[in-house]
Amino acid sequence: MMRPAGIKFRIKQGAEKRHDLQPALLRDCAGATALEFAMIAPVFLMIIAGSLDLGQMVYAKSVLDGAVEKAARDSTLETVSTQAADNIVKKAVWEILPAARVSATRKNYFDFNNANRGEELDDVNGDGECSLGEAYTDLNGNDAWDEDLGDEGNGGANDVIVYTVNVTYEPVFAMPMVPLDWSTREISATAVKRNQPFGKQSGNYSARPKVC
Repeated sequence: MMRPAGIKFRIKQGAEKRHDLQPALLRDCAGATALEFAMIAPVFLMIIAGSLDLGQMVYAKSVLDGAVEKAARDSTLETVSTQAADNIVKKAVWEILPAARVSATRKNYFDFNNANRGEELDDVNGDGECSLGEAYTDLNGNDAWDEDLGDEGNGGANDVIVYTVNVTYEPVFAMPMVPLDWSTREISATAVKRNQPFGKQSGNYSARPKVC
């Protein structure tokens, strides 16, 4: 079927126009900056938010370390309330992280050598428990194997205290597009001090072989 001459001319003219447009489109840079910004901006914003988040955490950790050291020193005196010492830490933390959850624990030991230590156990089956027939060393004389020799509380005169404070908070500069378990941050600080000799120290550790 033959096409009319007018139609052929228009088709040829349209093809030539499209051919002429290609170099022009390749030379046209309008909108390139907007496209580049759209590609770079999310990464740039994440770097800024991450830097602010990290800075907040580092600063809060520094303040927490200092407050815990002071509270631990104050708690070694007979006349100081441990609650008052804990409040010092909370006040320091809340000035930076107003909605933070602050929890503190104290464990007391007879000496530094056994701080944060448990009694030796011949764990034959490797289950981490004192199973029937396994031998252990009873240091505190309570006729039971203790994974941690420490007793709860601030102890007495000359006792060694392990004071630990944990802080959980929601960051002000939360990272976007990250897993949900990143929605909270946790920092902690620990100080080990010996109570002042305001009295005679009670208790001691002596090795007594026992069997579970």
